[in-house]
Amino acid sequence: MTMGAPLRGAALALLLALPALAQQSKLTVTLAPDGPVAVGTPIDVTATILVPTFMPRPPVWPDLRIADAITRLPERSTHPVTRRIGSDSWSGLSRTWEIIPQRPATYDLGPRTLGITYADPDTSQPRTATLDLPPVSFSAIVPAGAEDIDPFLAATRLALAITLDGLPANPKPGDAVTLTLTTTASGPPAMLLPPLAARLATPAGLRAYPRQPVLVDGDPATRAESIAYVIQQPGSYVFPGITLDWWNTATASRETATTDPLIIDVPTPPGWHASGDRRSLAPIVWIAVALGAFGGAVTLLARRRRSPSAPSARALRHRLLRSARHDPPARIRRNLLAWQSSLVPPLSPPEEAAIDAALRPLESIAYGRPGGQADETAARDALVRQLAAARKGSARGTIPALPALNPPLPERPNRPTA
Repeated sequence: MTMGAPLRGAALALLLALPALAQQSKLTVTLAPDGPVAVGTPIDVTATILVPTFMPRPPVWPDLRIADAITRLPERSTHPVTRRIGSDSWSGLSRTWEIIPQRPATYDLGPRTLGITYADPDTSQPRTATLDLPPVSFSAIVPAGAEDIDPFLAATRLALAITLDGLPANPKPGDAVTLTLTTTASGPPAMLLPPLAARLATPAGLRAYPRQPVLVDGDPATRAESIAYVIQQPGSYVFPGITLDWWNTATASRETATTDPLIIDVPTPPGWHASGDRRSLAPIVWIAVALGAFGGAVTLLARRRRSPSAPSARALRHRLLRSARHDPPARIRRNLLAWQSSLVPPLSPPEEAAIDAALRPLESIAYGRPGGQADETAARDALVRQLAAARKGSARGTIPALPALNPPLPERPNRPTA
């Protein structure tokens, strides 16, 4: 089959128009910096499209995402441009992508196209064209002297800071404090700043409730990690300094950022006793403990007679139950400690553990990550039930029964007679 004359004419016109289309748009691509960069260093890839008239619709920009790299559009990534070409003024748009290589390698963006719509210079009618981007490639390396930095982090400036918020002048068990680690850096985006809070071991006597990190891009970018700590018992709690090695691209040198250590001193409140600090005792020691508890109860009753303002264990228990329904966790724990200190004998370790486990969801709601936590009303109801079931009758200050001073001797087996 042969091509008809009209079709041959149309095909010939299109072939002749292709060079004209190429002359009616100009596409350039630049890299900054142009050359090998350190892993983690942003590279700006800028594409500029120009036409002799104007573009009634924005271009269809290519997707420059590639493996093992982060591609993002920075703020004000696209802006209009004008150029003087010969005696004419051309207009267009320029877009900049920021590509951050994540490992040492040579990166090739591969074939990419850009679609444009522009006004025909002769008829002002919209015309479309698809342009091929020129080849784009770059290399990323780990500089000598930085091979053991893990994770590798490149920046022009970096600093660490650690702060404590909410620490009272006289902290006590039940109080909560918030420790915040903040990393600020110029160069990398916030998502590349490494997590540091996991390097802090939680000292025994504190309970940790990590919060969701807050990432903010900009210059500098910041990563803020907060952990709420609930004080469970008195003591001196030390948080060692945090160190972070990083590569300074401005000076081409390795540097280390550090924080100062933090110390939280919690004095021992009057009448404090540590949970679970009860060991197996011989019967004679139990006798001494019971006698001591009896004497302590008598002394306590005598003091309360002399000081009628001192609340009874029953009153403290009622106050604790009301607190569990309405108060914040810190006040609930303080009321819990006051009630525990009034009990004779004290709660058993399993009872204390069960109450502590019931209080923990409320603390998690107040201090932990938002979302995914137990419903507060259900958590309060569970705590009230656990408190009501714990040591029924303990509010009366009962004294354990003393073991017999002269326990009966075991019967001896009869010896056979000769």
